Amino acid sequence: MIASITYSYPDLRFWSEYTELWENSVHRPVFKSPHYIQFLAKKYEDNLSIYRFYREGKLKGASFFVKDGNEFRLLTDIKADHNFFVLHKDLGQEDIANFVKGFLAAIKKEHWAVSMHVQPSWASYMGAFEKLASSSGLFFDVAQHTVCPVLEEATPKDLFDKLNSSRELRYRVNRIKSQLNGEFEILIGDKDLDDWVRKFCLLHQKRWEGTDSPSRYTDEPSQQFLKNCLQAWADDNTLVRFSVKVGGERIAFVIGLLQQNRLIHHSTAYDDDYYKYSPGKALILTIAEWMKDNGQNILDFGEGAEPYKYAYTNKELALNQISISSYSNIPFILKVKIKKALRRRIVKNPGLKKFYNEKIRPLAKKVKA
Repeated sequence: MIASITYSYPDLRFWSEYTELWENSVHRPVFKSPHYIQFLAKKYEDNLSIYRFYREGKLKGASFFVKDGNEFRLLTDIKADHNFFVLHKDLGQEDIANFVKGFLAAIKKEHWAVSMHVQPSWASYMGAFEKLASSSGLFFDVAQHTVCPVLEEATPKDLFDKLNSSRELRYRVNRIKSQLNGEFEILIGDKDLDDWVRKFCLLHQKRWEGTDSPSRYTDEPSQQFLKNCLQAWADDNTLVRFSVKVGGERIAFVIGLLQQNRLIHHSTAYDDDYYKYSPGKALILTIAEWMKDNGQNILDFGEGAEPYKYAYTNKELALNQISISSYSNIPFILKVKIKKALRRRIVKNPGLKKFYNEKIRPLAKKVKA
């Protein structure tokens, strides 16, 4: 076994190894798909670092980081609903333990302070990771960062039947068809991507203009970034886009991402002029029908506890923040503990929670974008 951290943009051989690893990984995470991660790695190559885990000469685990000030964050923190490690599906418990031990040893050797957001509590390796990190001699903290609401049913048909039983959703679909002569569009790959992204960004700006959560797609670089992300996912065969068209113009959009047996409802936009028709809600039924025909039985509404999600979900999964450093890194440890204490106060105080959700959280997202 060889575990190490590298600090340069990798060569073609590594990307070939990584593609094979991802295709055979236990969770096959869409936010770590090969073209997507290559795009981000190139964009941030000056601050890139990669943890690599080899067994018998084969790449069996990997994770990508970017240096942000004095901390190392996951490369995909910039745009991900949940951040998995990429581990080969044939790894046993001893191999997983060695992967984690190698990572923790590298953190200690390199004197890293690591902050990892939206860590999926349901990841198959997470129990072993937390147990080993807790006894590693490093400062280790895990705190619930946010949630991921999902609708999970036994089969894709059960999921469709569940959503199709909603009179409201059927009403929204029928009203758009009968009163607006609307069409429901499903696009696979990168077909008509330029125009689709352009209109998505315009409507996203229009919807959030003048609110406490202004759109992140107000300038050309951010719009190009979104297009590049979608193109990368299209190249990885993980992108499905859903739209509503009225009079030939798209008025509602959903970016869907495929991850094994789940479809991630990643991002949405709609024309506020059609608010009373709820085109975004109507698209949920279209998504469910597509999932029924394509084998997905989990509709994942991604990061965040927005109220609309809970009308269509039956589970709430925890997304955690994990912080690791040496005990000598006092500034980092104090920051982690202060943030954790503030988060607890916010959760317990409805007024603080409202202020955080309406003022602080949107501002933080804007700064991050």
